Amino acid sequence: MDEQRISWDDLRLVLAVAQAGSLAGAARRLGVSHATVFRRLAALEAGLRVRLFERTRTGYAPTPAGDD
Repeated sequence: MDEQRISWDDLRLVLAVAQAGSLAGAARRLGVSHATVFRRLAALEAGLRVRLFERTRTGYAPTPAGDD
């Protein structure tokens, strides 16, 4: 079985997106670019094979999997 390991940086990224509700807000919190947050979140979700956030017009909201 091929497992995706979650790093502390991944956890900080998920927490920042959840708290900020947007990629731009998460980027400011983490001191990185919007593009970096987008790429890292996409890579994490692809590796885990699950969506962690619902993309809406008003921002990002955790999915049930993202809440866990």
